[in-house]
Amino acid sequence: PESFSWEEYLKETSSTPAPASCFRQSRIPPSNDFKAGMKLEARDPRNSTSVCIATVMGMTGIRLRLRLDGSDNTNDFWRLVDSADIQPIGTCEKNGDMLQPPLGTEQFPVEPPRPPQNGFKPGMKLEAVDKKNPYLICPATIGEVKGDEVFVMFDGWRGAFDYWCRYDSRDVFPVGWCAVTKHSLQPPGNSTLPHVTAGQITLTNRF
Repeated sequence: PESFSWEEYLKETSSTPAPASCFRQSRIPPSNDFKAGMKLEARDPRNSTSVCIATVMGMTGIRLRLRLDGSDNTNDFWRLVDSADIQPIGTCEKNGDMLQPPLGTEQFPVEPPRPPQNGFKPGMKLEAVDKKNPYLICPATIGEVKGDEVFVMFDGWRGAFDYWCRYDSRDVFPVGWCAVTKHSLQPPGNSTLPHVTAGQITLTNRF
């Protein structure tokens, strides 16, 4: 990952990064004051109406790997430290007797506001969470924009990992975000070079 340079890659692919104003991410990333083993309350990713006790299992940059208590590692999930999906123990007025060590509120930065509108345009570059391997963040391109939705295409992977998401998703980041937050950035897949073979309709290699 260290060998990947956004500056060179943008030149090589004649691309433009999406401006920071497009993203629902803090301009100055919050600090990560969590430690492995800490307990918190988290929205269950499989049932958004349910809030459960979770444990911080690991961290990378300002992302936390969380495990709902009583679950196993097959259901671990990732959240940013400023996600509205996590909150201090006691927020739901649960009995906190056995939930040690409880977290104070200072560990929980406020979630950034939603951008007022969808400012993405096809061809813009960004960094995005790979939903199939959510511990990874990779270089990506906006392939299409429809209303509040954007189509995120992972550079060099021929469509295997692409997905639609809302423009204000917390899983997309401006170019350079991984470097600033000390999160590793996966290099593009091996079919990245900007050439399109005759009759090819996939957008993956266009930018």
